[in-house]
Amino acid sequence: MTTASQIRQLYLDFFAKRGHRVVPSAPVFPQDDPTLLFTNAGMNQFKDVFLGTGSRPYSRAADTQKCIRVSGKHNDLEEVGIDTYHHTFFEMLGNWSFGDYFKTEAIEWAWEFLTDVAKLPVDRLYVTVFEGNESVERDQESAEIWQTRVKVPDGHLHYCGAKDNFWEMGDSGPCGPCTEIHVDRGPAACDRQGVPGHVCRVNGDCARYMEVWNLVFIQYNRMPDGHLEPLPARHVDTGMGFERLVGLWNGKLSNYDTDLFSPLFDHLTTLCGITYGAELKTDIAFRVIADHARTLCMAITDGVTPSNTGRGYVLRRLLRRAVRYGRQFLGLSEPFLGQLAPTVADIYPDIFPEIGQRLAHVQAVLTSEETSFGRTIEQGIRRFDELASELASGTVIIDGGRAFQLYATYGFPRDLIELMARERGLRVDEAGWSSAEADHEKASEGKKRVYTTLSLDELEGVPATTFVGYPHDDGAKSYGTRCEAAPLALVNGDTVLVLDRSPFYAESGGQIGDTGRVSGEGFLFEVLATRKFGDYILHEGKLTEGSSTALPAKVVAQVDLDRRLDTMANHTATHLLHYALHHVLGEHAQQQGSSVEPGRLRFDFTHPARVTSEELAGIERIVNERILENAPVHINVMDLEEARASGATAIFGEKYGESVRVVSAGDFSRELCGGTHVISTGQIGSFAILEESALSAGVRRIVAVTRHGALAHFQGLRGTLLDTGRLLKVPADQVPGRVEKLLAQLEELRAGQAKKATADVKDLRDQLWSQAHGLGDVHVIVAYFAQLDREGAARLADELRSDTRRCAGLLVVPEKDDGLALLTFASAGIPAVHAGNLLKELAALVGGRGGGRADFAQGGGRDPEKIPMLLETAKNRLISLLS
Repeated sequence: MTTASQIRQLYLDFFAKRGHRVVPSAPVFPQDDPTLLFTNAGMNQFKDVFLGTGSRPYSRAADTQKCIRVSGKHNDLEEVGIDTYHHTFFEMLGNWSFGDYFKTEAIEWAWEFLTDVAKLPVDRLYVTVFEGNESVERDQESAEIWQTRVKVPDGHLHYCGAKDNFWEMGDSGPCGPCTEIHVDRGPAACDRQGVPGHVCRVNGDCARYMEVWNLVFIQYNRMPDGHLEPLPARHVDTGMGFERLVGLWNGKLSNYDTDLFSPLFDHLTTLCGITYGAELKTDIAFRVIADHARTLCMAITDGVTPSNTGRGYVLRRLLRRAVRYGRQFLGLSEPFLGQLAPTVADIYPDIFPEIGQRLAHVQAVLTSEETSFGRTIEQGIRRFDELASELASGTVIIDGGRAFQLYATYGFPRDLIELMARERGLRVDEAGWSSAEADHEKASEGKKRVYTTLSLDELEGVPATTFVGYPHDDGAKSYGTRCEAAPLALVNGDTVLVLDRSPFYAESGGQIGDTGRVSGEGFLFEVLATRKFGDYILHEGKLTEGSSTALPAKVVAQVDLDRRLDTMANHTATHLLHYALHHVLGEHAQQQGSSVEPGRLRFDFTHPARVTSEELAGIERIVNERILENAPVHINVMDLEEARASGATAIFGEKYGESVRVVSAGDFSRELCGGTHVISTGQIGSFAILEESALSAGVRRIVAVTRHGALAHFQGLRGTLLDTGRLLKVPADQVPGRVEKLLAQLEELRAGQAKKATADVKDLRDQLWSQAHGLGDVHVIVAYFAQLDREGAARLADELRSDTRRCAGLLVVPEKDDGLALLTFASAGIPAVHAGNLLKELAALVGGRGGGRADFAQGGGRDPEKIPMLLETAKNRLISLLS
């Protein structure tokens, strides 16, 4: 077997010999691209070159890039572990040309590497090229290179559409056709064998033909109006999944049957005593844990830490998925991910040595997170088992509100709960979950954070803390999020740390406190909250390494940078929002309070009426215009009276000292504020209003997002519009008109159906009267109608009860998932029959329940096979009551 390290080096050497600069991988999270949570392709670090905003001192490059795909359109999470070729972390081998070589060299070198170096059989290689469409011509140039220069076998070249063979960076900007190389892995690789009508094919829906290399030819610029113009400099961007290549190179159908994963499998076997390959459910657990362990180690090494927001929450989700698989399927009751970290480091000793260099940190983070989750996971699994076992026979939907409690109480991420449900053939009610989540957030907003109690006596003699965390104070080099400090006290059961100086912003003025870590020699303290206490900044959290009796002389205090950046953006955005409210609504729209968090901002203001959609659009537009100006944000400290004289706005409910900070954004906003802010408005990225609502009489509330949150919001709206357009088969700009037309047609159809349903019900009513069993002047009516629904049965019961003739009876109709709807009824003046009591008796016969009034009741049941028995019992019971 050729090792992964050897294959990687052969690739890099191949292109180095052809004039390429071998460049190191960028971190797994883009440090200068707010549009991405994680690096998800090799081209990310060269995006500025393709956009024409940056350059490199070389025109050819090659590398292996660390990539993570767990969200957005590149989301492989649900497939990971279930199949054998998807991963959340993977390496992307790539080679690039920046205005240098183009299609001929790219195609010939790719073919040469795969056939001469990797020795993949030519007769198993297939290629695709762009077939063209109404706006772009067919990529005949690439096709001719494949056919005449490479001489790809006859029948092995396919023309495909833009979905697979045309690459675009966005709605506008650089783009171009691509050509892909696929490998036929043989019939055994097909995962849809036996599916009626299935045919294995390139770009099909099975795993037999696997894409291995994508060559993108960036030769056009998509203009804002949609038309294409040739680029003055043409580029090449290629990407090849390394894990797939290693598997193919060594003749493996599974990427996991390589030395990129086998060491982790061996280590897991040592920990749990189970061998990979023993059975499917444990094999899936092996694959999930190995995959997630690699992702976690890579991300934590590069500076991401598990948290409740952004990238950190993605890691927390992955960690908790891995822990659940380890505990439930492999019997690993003690923390194990930290133990796997050295094995991950050993897999990448040369190409990614930073994992080994930061191994102690990676292990500490993993072990701390897993230990924390370990306290509740068993309870959570038991509670899920109870939820699943409580479902009635035949029911496959878990109540969303109860499922949400698994998240709120035990910290189970939603995707983990949904995965556990799928394993049992169940699903979670989405509407119920969303409702419970909204209620939970509303309740959380109304609660004050309960802090640990602390007495000033515990800090007697301890000097006050100096805050050094304003981003403007250090020239924006670190946004004020890092400093060296001396620990002065660790009190309150090792949960509160006091430093002589701190970059951690303490919660105040509506801005949430910072989180992060304080580390030193043999010392690690995880900061989970920061608050003020007299002249002290209290870092609340947990000590994960060291003790209060042996504090180091120096430590490094590091605020969670991503979280701080999001918070800063949201805080400055509240100032811009205040400014925009004055312009759109008037000067009366004064701030009444705010909440600034990493994930969103909340702003309360005075206004006597609902803000219209047009007004909201205007407010949003003004804020985004000020963001696009990239106006500088200046901080000035001055006397309170001087600040007021300068026109600075003081915020309702805030207490100010004699000396205040004035935060100015450009020449349009000036407010008194002690919070942290961006250096310029452009760092806010973009601004999106999520909702506007009434808080109390005369006070309104706006909830909004910036940066990643705004991007996700806009992309979600665009995706919804495009999806709706596709469903309606119209362009996005025609969706409203098409919906209006459909609604009109639907209303017309409903009117016709209602008219027909009324006529049908009357026909059925007449049929039932003719078949009724008479007992004096009372008629017993029992019937099952497969063509009616519950609403139709209720109308029929009303028709029967409103007749001049008297009756009592039962109607049964079908419902989804083999359910039954039962409706009992009785005319007025029949005291012997109580419809509600009768329904309770009858519903119990078919595993259901219900109840209601004396004249009408309804309920449900199951087991359609018992319908004849149910009708006969109902008839006999009614005859007995009326006799």
